[in-house]
Amino acid sequence: MSQPSSLTLESRDLLRRQIIEGTLRPRERLIAADLADKLQVSRTPVREALYLLASEGLVVPTKRGFAVREFTHSEIIEIYEVRAALEGMAARLAAERGGGKAIEAVLEVEAGTVTLAKSARQVLVDKNTLFHRAIFAAAGNERLGRLNGQHTEHFFNYRIADLYTDEEAAASIEGHRQIEAALRKRDGDAAEKAARDHILEALSVTLRKLR
Repeated sequence: MSQPSSLTLESRDLLRRQIIEGTLRPRERLIAADLADKLQVSRTPVREALYLLASEGLVVPTKRGFAVREFTHSEIIEIYEVRAALEGMAARLAAERGGGKAIEAVLEVEAGTVTLAKSARQVLVDKNTLFHRAIFAAAGNERLGRLNGQHTEHFFNYRIADLYTDEEAAASIEGHRQIEAALRKRDGDAAEKAARDHILEALSVTLRKLR
């Protein structure tokens, strides 16, 4: 099987980002010709990109092209439960065997800074993304990272974050702070628990926002 072209991968990454950020909404139709015009590329790489996104479960085929997948209530719960397990293990591994520079990279994101609760929600989303990526990098387990890539934060996007109250944002930041504290102490048990609790709290908020 031939490898996807660079244009196909670039198109996939652009569309994936728009889906995850909420620019492309659930059930929104995705017509290759229209997307090709917007992305200023030919239809072939866009069509191939849509098939790749379908294999990831982010889009579904329709009679005329594709549409952004709308996850059911139970699917959202399943995804977050898997993420809680993966994030918890990553935090444990990072705490127990992450190198000093790798741990410092997590802390340098400053995702546990209290004042973030008053920041633009886009900043909170971006910090959250960098924070969790840094934890998986510190864990040093590529297979775990690839598994997590199949269960990324499809729901904590700009659209959802805009609906967060300051109190909900503060709770998310507090979760980051607890993970940071556990990593500083190299406490694997505490890091795993803090990471799992943080993801499950995010699930609770997300379900309220998607009602």
